[in-house]
Amino acid sequence: MDLNQTGAPDPAEQTLLFEIPGLRWTEADARRARQAVPEVPVDILTAISEHETWIYVSRQQVSDLGTPGDPAAFLARLLGTSDNATQAFRLRRLQALLSIGDAAQGGLQPWHYTSQTDIPVDDEDEFNQWFDREHLPRLAAVTGTAHAARYRTDGSPRYLAGYDLSGEDVHGNDAWRDAVATPWRDRIHQRFVKPRRLMLKRLR
Repeated sequence: MDLNQTGAPDPAEQTLLFEIPGLRWTEADARRARQAVPEVPVDILTAISEHETWIYVSRQQVSDLGTPGDPAAFLARLLGTSDNATQAFRLRRLQALLSIGDAAQGGLQPWHYTSQTDIPVDDEDEFNQWFDREHLPRLAAVTGTAHAARYRTDGSPRYLAGYDLSGEDVHGNDAWRDAVATPWRDRIHQRFVKPRRLMLKRLR
């Protein structure tokens, strides 16, 4: 998909997000994990500001391994542990709402910035309009953003957006600040509930 094109993802597709607190992997750790599940592409990232590792994987591809109802078994295989020795983790199922840019190219970028929030039910429609019409397109257009996408989750925070960046300094630079500095953003931002932002490094 061209960077200037906007895509409505297939609603049948789901992504699993494993969040593993207390774990900060190296690239060697990520390579060992991928070798444990060579038939399944996994996107492995580690947080910069805290000890936490994230793993994105297609739900369908996990199901194809024969463990659709047991994500712990998949994670145990990835970690090289027994099922009952798997490190504590949080699992969320992500339903893609909007994707802008080239997702494949995004997966090659070294940095992945995420923002998450809940939103009051009465404000949810306007929140989604703002994100789709203004916020995500403006940030996707910032030089250095290869791909931007937003998701609805089955947990809390309910909404998650991810930005694949060519450099850590893309987030927060002058162009980024200009992109988010709008009256609509200021009004909606006041209604965020339990927002969380996290910069992650993609592990090869």
